Amino acid sequence: MSFFKSLFAKKQPVPTRVLTHPNELQENDIFTFGDSFSLPLAMRKQQLQVTDIQTIEFKHEHYAKITAQGGGPQQIYLSFPRNPQKLVKFSLLLNRNDVETLFDLDDFSEIFEQPGNARLKPIITKHDYADMVADEYIQQDFMTTGYLHQEDYRTTVPPQYNEDKHGQEFEFYSLEGGQGQRFIDIFIFENGDTDVYLSFLRSANEIAELWIKGE
Repeated sequence: MSFFKSLFAKKQPVPTRVLTHPNELQENDIFTFGDSFSLPLAMRKQQLQVTDIQTIEFKHEHYAKITAQGGGPQQIYLSFPRNPQKLVKFSLLLNRNDVETLFDLDDFSEIFEQPGNARLKPIITKHDYADMVADEYIQQDFMTTGYLHQEDYRTTVPPQYNEDKHGQEFEFYSLEGGQGQRFIDIFIFENGDTDVYLSFLRSANEIAELWIKGE
């Protein structure tokens, strides 16, 4: 009887992919953050689905930027710039009210003034994103040119010198704090749109579970 059961048993589909690290996520895949108190509430124990994958390109490197969203309006961003510990950069997009609440705007405006030596301290200690904020930030990038591609170039190289596909050009400004673990990343695009991200580097283990779409 066991022979016939095994003979006619329905075979389980063989997984087409195996997810072992967040940098392998594809669109519509799902992941869940752990419950570490080092994570802000916007991330802690949240389950999110990948909604978009873009590529950020600089002169000497390019890396994926993954956008994900859970049940609420807050989007979470994962990116994978080179760093010795191979940590993941987790980011939240700040709106103008967030920037005004966290920082003095006069001090913040110095980021965009030559020669790009701004130092920035938060003006409050209690905020929804407080766990991501450093005590002080020191500017690292000033008017660094880069490109945002709408395509995923993790396994290939972004097109070079192709006017149709060179990506959306931006000026990049960044500040670093928290012993090189916390950042303010600012992208100013050709059309004037400005994105301000609050970011920190964390181990990939902060993501507790990964699921492939449909499995």
